[in-house]
Amino acid sequence: MLSLRTAVCQSINLGSAFGRYRRYRGLWAAGVPMYAVAGSPVVPMLELAHELRSGSYHPSTPQTISIAKANGERRELRVFAIRDRVAQRALLDVLQARTDPEMSPCSYGYRPGRGVAGAVARVRTFLDGGLSWVVDADIERCFDSIPRGPLLAEVARRVGAPEAAELVAQWLGWDTAEQRDQVGIPQGSVLAPWLCNVYLWRLDDAMQEEHAAMVRFADDVVLLCAGRCRAQALEQRCAQVVERMRLRLHPLKTAIVDASRPFRFLGQWLSTTGLLTGPVAPAGGC
Repeated sequence: MLSLRTAVCQSINLGSAFGRYRRYRGLWAAGVPMYAVAGSPVVPMLELAHELRSGSYHPSTPQTISIAKANGERRELRVFAIRDRVAQRALLDVLQARTDPEMSPCSYGYRPGRGVAGAVARVRTFLDGGLSWVVDADIERCFDSIPRGPLLAEVARRVGAPEAAELVAQWLGWDTAEQRDQVGIPQGSVLAPWLCNVYLWRLDDAMQEEHAAMVRFADDVVLLCAGRCRAQALEQRCAQVVERMRLRLHPLKTAIVDASRPFRFLGQWLSTTGLLTGPVAPAGGC
């Protein structure tokens, strides 16, 4: 089997990554407009390939953009030069091909062939099957709070190669031990959604061990069951697992919901049909 670095640097892989961004506007690198590279990409791509193969590649410092969220908070996005996005995409395509077949079926966000429609349909299937109590959970500031050290260890474990963690760290510019001990993955990086899925894989596994009906889209989590007491137990277990991962459930965005009344997930209002739902658990104590 090819080493990860060799697989990333194969011309067909780099060419495919470049093709995704060929029509983008912006800068290929500092002082180099993308339109100039798009018209004559051979030399810039050979230079990039050489740096990636030799290990001398280092991304430029991304631009930071602050975007207002609907709740009044702000999200910090990192805008990488297109050259760095090509490198990250080439790495992502190789890593994702190795991990996606093994990733939990409850994970729907940012995976090939999966998306919002599939996640919503899966929740509806659970609701129609009589699972009318829902733990609607959100991981607070997930991307900004993921600890890099444990994340890189998880990358190496899930890919099955320590080299994977080294390449991720290098591609993101985490060059020093101090940087790798910090928290947060850059939103806006091509690698960020995959890294989030890899880190939350432990949560998926833990909920599967609990035999929970689960749908996760990045840091949005839905757990479904037939009774309120079971929902309370699942919420507690989920919170414990997340805390051991040095994250936490958002106290204002996590709730137990009786799905006979609509709740919102991924922009869709969902509820039980009233036809296939089992008996509603009493409102009293567990």
